[in-house]
Amino acid sequence: MPADAAQLLAMLQNSDGGFPPSAGGASEPEPTALAAIALDNAAARGWLESHQRSDGGFIVGPESVLNDSPTPLAALGLAPGDRRDRALDYVVQHQAPQLGPDDRIPHDPNTRGWGWTSKTFGWVEPSARALLVLKLLRPDAQQISDGDAVMTDRECQGGGWNYGNKEVMGTKYEPFLQTTAAGLMSVQDRTDGIRERAVAVIQRLWPNEPGGLGWAMASAALHAIQRPEAEFDAELAALVADTQLFGDAVALAWAAIAVEPAIQAIRIRQ
Repeated sequence: MPADAAQLLAMLQNSDGGFPPSAGGASEPEPTALAAIALDNAAARGWLESHQRSDGGFIVGPESVLNDSPTPLAALGLAPGDRRDRALDYVVQHQAPQLGPDDRIPHDPNTRGWGWTSKTFGWVEPSARALLVLKLLRPDAQQISDGDAVMTDRECQGGGWNYGNKEVMGTKYEPFLQTTAAGLMSVQDRTDGIRERAVAVIQRLWPNEPGGLGWAMASAALHAIQRPEAEFDAELAALVADTQLFGDAVALAWAAIAVEPAIQAIRIRQ
């Protein structure tokens, strides 16, 4: 499976060096960044370098929306040096705005996190991406404490994460596999129980949430903490063989990242 996922991903590379979300599409920052990590691909890193904004960020979609959520992954995909540093600077400087107390959506108003765009509420997955990359590449960043606080604040009852909040309008939300996988990657280094609860949620959810991206991210998260599940990996391998993950570059990249040597890029040293 690992070799197959990597090989299938490599076949999607565009002539400009970047990677599209799926075959035939235009190159975009997120699949290109993940492919650079998964394949140690110099051409993908070159594409990232040529598409980095002057402010250090990476944008997908129209400028009016300013979806800068690929920036943490791009920082991880870039080679060490000035361009990576500028991407990290962007992550540090573009947290979500604070929102005041709201009884309808209980949350810690002192936290910020990161949003899908630079002007929206901090959501779980973009916050987890930023937190992971700062812990890996800028471990002295003050924003790490806020990121950890966000992951604690948004944790669902019993562990894991939903997309945004753990409760809305009196309804306690259930965790999802993909967001829990993203969250687990970001809290690998914590020993307060949040990591173990996330592992238990992944073990419970993966048989009931089949799919390429969720499974691939969950496998990568478990491998990052050196807790792989043999049965789960076998099911993912079968899915890759049967469907080629329908040419989803992001899912293929996460499946390839889940194994050596690429997994080292997302493993937080404790």
